[in-house]
Amino acid sequence: MNSTQSNKLNSHLAVQAVLNGTEVWQTLPAFAAGVEELEEHIASIQALAQTQTSQSGAAAEKAQAFQVLVDAAFETAAATRACAVASSNRDLARRVDYSRSNVGKGRDTEVVARCQDILAAATENLASLADYGITQAKLTALKKKIEGFQAVQPKPRQGRAHSSSATKEIAKLFKQVDELLNDRLDGLAFQFKDTQAAFYNAYTTARSIVTASGGRSARSTAVTPIAKAA
Repeated sequence: MNSTQSNKLNSHLAVQAVLNGTEVWQTLPAFAAGVEELEEHIASIQALAQTQTSQSGAAAEKAQAFQVLVDAAFETAAATRACAVASSNRDLARRVDYSRSNVGKGRDTEVVARCQDILAAATENLASLADYGITQAKLTALKKKIEGFQAVQPKPRQGRAHSSSATKEIAKLFKQVDELLNDRLDGLAFQFKDTQAAFYNAYTTARSIVTASGGRSARSTAVTPIAKAA
């Protein structure tokens, strides 16, 4: 949800607060039906906004898992290579000859395969790696980091699809709310001008909140509580 939509939602919530503060409008069935629709639309917008927020969190989760995995794999590769060089094991040295950036290079599947091979190489030579700081506990931890990264791989891609769908649905719902307020409730509210002046004044005040494009408030009129509007 962008800043303009957030401001618009806040203005709708101000109207909703006025409506929730009294029941006098229930005497007009068409108005009451519109209020019910408004509540449903606002609830749907809030749920979709939450979906967008949670999906952005999935991308951050994957990025964190990636960094943790690359660090652990590089530590293991560097120690294993040092051991291999010291023992003149050229094949092993070539097998684990990676810089930190090269460990994380390429597609996710390539990174996982590379890390798994580093893990396998270190496991095969574990007996010689104790003096180089590589223990079974570290290899077990590396294995878990590989599995952890694999578990979060699909999330951002799924999240982008869900977020895109949510964005389109939110725009559609805002259009429906605008139509509901502008073309139905605003006109019907006038019937309460004389009979329920406190409610009418509070409603029109809430509807007068205006936001400029870009999310900055151009004019903001405080919502008058119905108890004080009489």
